[in-house]
Amino acid sequence: MTDPKTDLRRHALARRDLVTPQEAHDAAAAIARNGRALVAELTEKSGLTAPVVSVYWPIRSELNTRPLIEALTAQGFLVTLPVMHKVRHPLIFRDFTPGDDLVKGPYGLSEPAEDRTARDPDILFSPLAAFDRRGFRLGYGGGIYDATLSQLRAKKAIVAIGVAYACQEADHVPTEPHDQRLDYLMTERETIIPA
Repeated sequence: MTDPKTDLRRHALARRDLVTPQEAHDAAAAIARNGRALVAELTEKSGLTAPVVSVYWPIRSELNTRPLIEALTAQGFLVTLPVMHKVRHPLIFRDFTPGDDLVKGPYGLSEPAEDRTARDPDILFSPLAAFDRRGFRLGYGGGIYDATLSQLRAKKAIVAIGVAYACQEADHVPTEPHDQRLDYLMTERETIIPA
């Protein structure tokens, strides 16, 4: 018998792989525009003068967040990228400015070098395989973002925003007690505030 999470992940990622280059380009522009606006709104609401914003560096067919990183930096926000140092352990976050060199991390991901300052984000943009409107995400199976959000939320208020194509939406993501809910979900079509 197959695992419902595995099946959902496989189907959602297969749909994501079908996104055309033009759709991907348009989606990246929409996420840059709407993501920057949401960060500005959250900053104003929270009263934080200089929030730290973590944005993932895209791999495979993930929605491209590089335009979002550029838009946030141009707006004066401090951007960090996640660094994966151990499987099933929380991420760490290091400063990144467009134009910085990235190094290949131990898991083959492009990450800021170790000499870049590490800091906890106030706002975190997360990749995902699938999501539902309750605010639950299905990741890639490593539990890394759940561990990260759990650790960060124990320290301070943090806003977690899932980023995906609309085609990755599921009616219901299977959940377990450790699964962390997202505060927002952002697709090329809309920004969802989970019910």
